[in-house]
Amino acid sequence: MIPETTIPETTRIRATRPRVATLSEYAIDAERGFVPGEDPVDALPVYYEPWERLGRNIAALIMTGRLRPAVESLPVLIPDRLRSAGEQERAMLLLCCLANAYVWGAESPVDTLPAPVARPLHALARELDRAPIAAHASIVLNNWRRIDAGEPLSMSNIDTQVTFLGGVDEKWFYLATVGVELAGAPGLSLLVQAQHAVAAEDHARLTEALFGIRSVVDQVTDAFLDVESWCDHYVFYHRIRPFLTGWSAPGLRFEGVDREPLVLAGGSAAQSSLIQAFDAGLDIPHEHESTAGFLTGMRAYMPAPHRRFLEDLEAGPSVRGYVARHRSISPRLCVAYNGAVESLVRLRAQHIGITGRYIKRFQRDEETAKGTGGSDFVSFLRKSREETTERLLP
Repeated sequence: MIPETTIPETTRIRATRPRVATLSEYAIDAERGFVPGEDPVDALPVYYEPWERLGRNIAALIMTGRLRPAVESLPVLIPDRLRSAGEQERAMLLLCCLANAYVWGAESPVDTLPAPVARPLHALARELDRAPIAAHASIVLNNWRRIDAGEPLSMSNIDTQVTFLGGVDEKWFYLATVGVELAGAPGLSLLVQAQHAVAAEDHARLTEALFGIRSVVDQVTDAFLDVESWCDHYVFYHRIRPFLTGWSAPGLRFEGVDREPLVLAGGSAAQSSLIQAFDAGLDIPHEHESTAGFLTGMRAYMPAPHRRFLEDLEAGPSVRGYVARHRSISPRLCVAYNGAVESLVRLRAQHIGITGRYIKRFQRDEETAKGTGGSDFVSFLRKSREETTERLLP
């Protein structure tokens, strides 16, 4: 399930023609980006009512100590009756949240997930080709609804579908991340435009795309920082973050599934395809031991079409290489490229700051502080920023 490690730049083979023609072939919406173009399904067929019933009551079941018995008493349902991709995503959201709640929703975690959740979750994750755990694709991309279906999707017309403990802090943490995705959506077509401009040797179009990318990344940074407006640092660390934790060695056993226990990362910003898309389109590789394996591994948690989009962007023409070859005759092209990269550097700097406020301040040893995805986030984020800075052209 986890893609192979990215080929180092010294041996990476890049095509002269773009591989990406249209965003729609990668399940990417022109306006919403990686956020589904159709609103997420908010209820499954009646056969799956047992999942829906528990999903609606996760917080109450955790609070009263009844979550684990309720999960254990569920019937073992099969996911074969899900009629659409939207229903599959709804089921994935419910099952992975029930799984995480079961593992982390009491004083001590457990090492075995009962068959009523383990079997359908494992089967559905295999069908969707991603990891069977609460990750960005479910808890963010497919965990929202419009408050007023007659109005457009916006940050003033959105609510969550499923939470662990509920409350404005948890809701906003997920919803603000949807806002980050929406802010970055216009940049995806610009990344594709940039590669097509390289292939056509169109300096003007490439310059336009790069300046546009810079503006979009700046908007992403603003949206990223907006999480602090309604999500308290203390509440996140002590009440939200535990439910997004992964399963470290020796792993979680899936009862009724014939395989070894699974070791999986928890929810992480690196599971979003958005920033990796900007890296791929601007030709910013991450090859250090503290960044390469982690970023590549996070792709196993992304929707398969989005993962394929990143791979095809990485295989397309190098925007940086083209700008480097032509900067002497087109200085403005170099200014535009460096502006886009500098915006990404600023975003990563802000990421260091915000994770420090949400996580590091509550942990004693900053060098061993762990993000929800299981990474040593301090060294990871610093190295990611350094690798981005190194791609600026002189």
